[in-house]
Amino acid sequence: MSLSCGMSFRRKSFWCCRLLSTYVTKTRYLFELKEDDEACRKAQQTGVFYLFHDLDPLLQASASGRRYLVPRLSRAELEGLLGKFGQGAQKLEDSVLIGCSGPQEAWFALDLGLNGPSSTHAPLPKSEMEAELGGSFIKLRQAVFQLNSMDSSLLFTAQALLRWHSGHQFCSRSGQPTKKNLAGSKRVCPSNKNIYYPQVKTWRRLSSEKLQKRWAWKWKTYSSLRPSIGPFPIAHS
Repeated sequence: MSLSCGMSFRRKSFWCCRLLSTYVTKTRYLFELKEDDEACRKAQQTGVFYLFHDLDPLLQASASGRRYLVPRLSRAELEGLLGKFGQGAQKLEDSVLIGCSGPQEAWFALDLGLNGPSSTHAPLPKSEMEAELGGSFIKLRQAVFQLNSMDSSLLFTAQALLRWHSGHQFCSRSGQPTKKNLAGSKRVCPSNKNIYYPQVKTWRRLSSEKLQKRWAWKWKTYSSLRPSIGPFPIAHS
């Protein structure tokens, strides 16, 4: 009995160490790609790209018609597609890094419809792109229940990162256009060297005690300023 328990414990410990080692390797590889443009440029050669158009992902219907599949294009396939529409490989610099499956394959997201001061490429026509790719650019919220959990999580991450870059194309101090690094992990203002990083907001539920304290504080503040205000406008705010 003790021998079997010891073997089972060693087997579980082996798999835990292996999973931890894989996670650490992927994390270090992603950190290298985010900080080194040359390493990121090299990873684009063997990586895959998820395509968006105005923040809508490219999806393909399955054979049954009940699920959506997420097509992934290699760099060679994407360059051939861009060449048909008169654009070169520089368009790939607008892509952002969203993950990896290991040191051999990195994942990138590229929006073909967004355009800004940091991009020198015109947006590509949506209908022609859909006909060429054999898919459709669909609202992610409409298709989320027809995607598997891994694809939906990855697409939401890519969409959030693309939206952040679209909304932070100017420096808040100088007003000058900012420039992103190749991986899309930060934006830099050329005039004052300010660095902007993508921010992720986390939400948490408050306990009833904390909600009561917050309500009491708001009631005291608003009642001292305007005693005629009732509880309904405060609750709405």
